[in-house]
Amino acid sequence: MLRPLEALLEAVLKRDLGARYIFVGDYVNRGPQTPGVIDRLLGLQNATFLRGNHDDIFDLIVNGQCYLGQNDPSDALAAYRSFMNHGLADTLGAYGADWTQLEFLLRHPDLQRLRQLTQLVPAEHRKFFRGLRAVVEYDTFFVAHAYWDPAESDTSPDIAARLVSDAKLRSQLLWGRYNEAQIQSKKRWKRTGYFGHTPVSNYLKGADVKPVRGSQIVLLDTGAALGANGRLSAVCADNGELIQADRAGAIV
Repeated sequence: MLRPLEALLEAVLKRDLGARYIFVGDYVNRGPQTPGVIDRLLGLQNATFLRGNHDDIFDLIVNGQCYLGQNDPSDALAAYRSFMNHGLADTLGAYGADWTQLEFLLRHPDLQRLRQLTQLVPAEHRKFFRGLRAVVEYDTFFVAHAYWDPAESDTSPDIAARLVSDAKLRSQLLWGRYNEAQIQSKKRWKRTGYFGHTPVSNYLKGADVKPVRGSQIVLLDTGAALGANGRLSAVCADNGELIQADRAGAIV
């Protein structure tokens, strides 16, 4: 969603020339301009890019590796088949693949042919996905893509240290979803957690598309690519200020 991204960055800079950005992931499969989005992110200063579940799958497909450790060649082909129904066809099409190529690979899975197809993705972009982080942590808040269990501590050791040795926590971090009770419940965390992944429409009634705020938690996915009312949102971790851009790039 390049137009709302550009609009949001411009609006943030008008308020804070020294802004530092943390992106919560899912740069592919949910919008029409993935190559332009990645180019824009690569040129952005003072930014940290976290890994989403879609990015992890894309990493596996284009690099043969991913954060969750599915590194067998057959895993990449399985991910290709699965995510063709979840936006991958549009993403690869944006990089120059045509439907004939994509459909043939669906019908005739072949790792060598997949590797040839993914060479359409520039090396700098493939490196971007390989280097995505899982979590970023500060004294008063942390940011991850999807989920950190409210019953788990976020300190002593910190989240990053716990992820190293716990595959279940790594999977939850990229794929988990909060229920409404968890959002409102008291957490074991000492900090506030910021997440994307689950559209706020899962929790909100009516046409409201603002981030969901609960006890020590902020959910940021306001569905920019998922419908006419979708927005791209930025929340300031210092003061809670919200800035949003709609799908056309207008600041809301």
